[in-house]
Amino acid sequence: MTTTDHQKQTSCLSKLLSEEQNKNEYLFHSLSQTYARIYFFNQSFLGRLFIFIQHIYLLLTLRWNKKTDLMLLYESSLAFSKKYQTDFSEFSPPPTRIGLAKKILSYLIRHPYSSLRLISFYRIKKLLTMLRVGSTDSAVIAWINGRFPTDTNTSQTPIIFELNSLLDKKNIEFTSFKNIEVSIVIPVYNQYRMTISCLSALKEHTFGINYEIIIADDCSTDLTKNIAEKVNNILVIRNRENLGFLKNCNNAISQARGEYIIILNNDTNVQAGWLSPLLDVFKQDRRAGLVGAKLLFKKGSLQEAGGIIWKDGTGWNYGRGANPQSPEFNYLKEVDYISGACIVLKKTLWDSLNGFDERFCPAYYEDTDLAFRVRAAGYKVLYQPKSLIVHMEGITHGSNIETGIKKYQQINCQVFWSKWQKELNKNHFKHGDCVFKARDRSRNKTTVLIIDQYVPFYDKDAGSRSTFLYIKSMLNLGINVKFLGANFFPHEPYTEILQQMGVEVLYGEIYAKNWKKWLDDNTKYIDVIYLHRPHITEHFIDEIITLKKRPKLIYFGHDLHHVRIARRAILNNDTQLLEESDNWKQRELKIFKKVDKIYYPSQTEVDIIHKENPLLDVRAIPLYTINSPDPESYDHGSRSGLIFVGGFNHPPNLDAIEWFVHDILPIIHKHCEEAIFHIVGSNVPDKIKALENKLINVHGFLTDEALYQLYQSVRICVVPLRYGAGVKGKILEAIQQVLPLVTTSIGAEGLPDAQKIMQVKDTPEQFAKATINLYTQPALVTEHIKHYHSYVEKHFSQKQIEKIIKDDFICH
Repeated sequence: MTTTDHQKQTSCLSKLLSEEQNKNEYLFHSLSQTYARIYFFNQSFLGRLFIFIQHIYLLLTLRWNKKTDLMLLYESSLAFSKKYQTDFSEFSPPPTRIGLAKKILSYLIRHPYSSLRLISFYRIKKLLTMLRVGSTDSAVIAWINGRFPTDTNTSQTPIIFELNSLLDKKNIEFTSFKNIEVSIVIPVYNQYRMTISCLSALKEHTFGINYEIIIADDCSTDLTKNIAEKVNNILVIRNRENLGFLKNCNNAISQARGEYIIILNNDTNVQAGWLSPLLDVFKQDRRAGLVGAKLLFKKGSLQEAGGIIWKDGTGWNYGRGANPQSPEFNYLKEVDYISGACIVLKKTLWDSLNGFDERFCPAYYEDTDLAFRVRAAGYKVLYQPKSLIVHMEGITHGSNIETGIKKYQQINCQVFWSKWQKELNKNHFKHGDCVFKARDRSRNKTTVLIIDQYVPFYDKDAGSRSTFLYIKSMLNLGINVKFLGANFFPHEPYTEILQQMGVEVLYGEIYAKNWKKWLDDNTKYIDVIYLHRPHITEHFIDEIITLKKRPKLIYFGHDLHHVRIARRAILNNDTQLLEESDNWKQRELKIFKKVDKIYYPSQTEVDIIHKENPLLDVRAIPLYTINSPDPESYDHGSRSGLIFVGGFNHPPNLDAIEWFVHDILPIIHKHCEEAIFHIVGSNVPDKIKALENKLINVHGFLTDEALYQLYQSVRICVVPLRYGAGVKGKILEAIQQVLPLVTTSIGAEGLPDAQKIMQVKDTPEQFAKATINLYTQPALVTEHIKHYHSYVEKHFSQKQIEKIIKDDFICH
């Protein structure tokens, strides 16, 4: 057989295998869909009623030990899901009107305060309209899911490997890794069962990372001295004489091979997924020095969410005895110290500090002193709430501070105070004072409370993306950020993303019920309250302006609602909308009088406000920070198609698509027949989906990665807005992606010198002609996009955003 024949045979075989694989994937998908239908039918009211009738029938016919075909199919569907790990949720049928109503009622019962506080005639009217449309429109379902979400923040019961005689005979085998990333050092003295319990938890709950276990045995006399016979692939370092906790750790760590060192008490049980979040902190923050976990008591209550050290050297375990799910214990933050029950740091940093200071022998305050030395070396000490560890406090050294090793807790407190007296006097509070600031070391930081409709869905709408970017900029400038969403719900993954950035997010019924008290208690610690959107600000502003110590109030309207609605009214010749516009105007003007500073994204809106009241302090701010685009990355010839990006909860986007598809796109297709129009955006209504054909691709919501790939393949971005107000995020996003733009005067509004970098046309014929010209003339495209870099640097750079924040937020 020749090489060519062999290649042909291989190619043919590969094709057959590919076809067979596609066939198998199709069959598996079809089978999954069938089983999913059976599963969801059995979960429905009708299905349960049908099964109940079948049970009655079997009982009456004396065949109660038999099963009907439907019962067997249901069991088969469960077995299929378990065996192949198939998630049936992707095949779930759309909810009925009854299902939607049930979901809303369930939310109202679980969140009465956060729900009732936001009730208005407008919202009730819209809700009834949505329910009337029901599940016939996917946008309705998305609207309801967004406002009445299902709870995901359920409490967790810790998993404990109980101490009993079975542990004496237990064998454990750890995986042996060649390249060690993490060295887990466990100092022990006797308490064999406790150590085996700790190791059992490590074995069960540590995965995805190469690690080694080092048992630092300080001359144990119980079964611990033979632990290597029961536990395989661990390193046991047995001291010749009893060194005490501190020297035992120093000695064992000197032999560690990992990049990271973890000192873990043997009276702990790590929980699932404990390790990766700790290491992630180092990867996300180059200044991370020492990181610790959330410590729990055996029954699940909170033991410590980071530690506070007071001016006199004494300490608090912050949050002790509280609910570990509470928001104040669930954001990444700087702390004074981390309990030595579990601490993580790089081996290089440990070595540079020469380990624990032996002035604190045999134990106590060595972990606190280490935290202070890490900070003095220019690094942060951080608390990571995603890592959960149960700590059986007091088992190792007891709880009597008058006797034994425990007595050194008081002795070493004085040693610590003497060593760090200057630092304590300068940067720490008196015992029990200013816990709000002490818990996250924000004494010398500006604290900003942001109030918006909900946590920013930064990948779904322009307003949320803008808020998210401003939060990131504030954090980069060292501002202590708190976030309050008006629906008080922890939407995921967005809430956790904020928390992992270091933002405390206030959510839950306790805050919905007591937000006024929270403000009364803590307003003296808040420097600025940053309010968003008129309908949200209205619910908070009157309470805020009555506070004894009122913070500076900055309001960001996102767009002038009354202007946007008035334009829509004129476009549709709708007198009712004109009345609504007048109402919004009065509401917005009322807000303006109650705040200290007003933000809008365009100078056009600033000018409109100044016509009403020239004395108001109004400032135009960039909607986004944009990375400088590279015009050289655009290749006209390798691209094709048009793109529109915008969420469909925003009415102007719906109107824009309908106008473009019906009045403009047919003209374009006469000259550019192959130009596919891509429609991207969340909550696509069915009437937009119905537009899809071979030349119109309705993508719906895309992830940032998928959208980026699409941006890299299309030739032109169109923004055919006929009404709206403010700077349009989709315009700025297209500029960052180096796409030539065609828009309307409404779309270009608020952008300085817009005509230099985009085509601005308002009639269907003009809009179509401009699009055709850009689509067919590479030189014209080059002329536009060559100015993108300088335009962004001048108007939308990070430096501009930082200047605004420094001017208006940071306390001087």
